[in-house]
Amino acid sequence: TKLTTHVLDIYSGKPGKAIKVERIIWQLMKKKNKNNYLNDDGRADQPLLEGDKFLEGKYEMVFFIGDYF
Repeated sequence: TKLTTHVLDIYSGKPGKAIKVERIIWQLMKKKNKNNYLNDDGRADQPLLEGDKFLEGKYEMVFFIGDYF
């Protein structure tokens, strides 16, 4: 199992490239952050989570689209 994302700008019809994505994992009321930037196709180069690191829990993804526009 893996967690991925893909962002499309539906106004321009193009991928949302270079958008910063913050992945937050909530564990015992603490949050662990990891940032990724999307490539020219609007995708992360690697899965945001996969394999034994993708555990049951509460996740949040924040897309910094203000910088994109």
